[in-house]
Amino acid sequence: MSWDHVIRDSVKDNSIREIHLKKVPSLKTCDDWKKVVEVGLIDHKTKYAHYKGALVKLGENIYFVDEKVLDAIAPFRPWKFGQKIKVIDIQPT
Repeated sequence: MSWDHVIRDSVKDNSIREIHLKKVPSLKTCDDWKKVVEVGLIDHKTKYAHYKGALVKLGENIYFVDEKVLDAIAPFRPWKFGQKIKVIDIQPT
């Protein structure tokens, strides 16, 4: 199974595993932002990165959109995020 299939189904019960979040591609530009569907907000800090923004779907794929991009597009496209996505960090035993 490829990472594309794993990433598509990675958000379940308003949560995502940290390892999957690291593999989600960023969406910085889009031809039509009205085709983007909101999944949920993310605010999670890892050892080397801070994910502050949102997860969205465009077609069948899921993407991470940084908070700065969301703020820049907000005057042209209203965002309606109803939920916050919880990041699950499973530590090896």
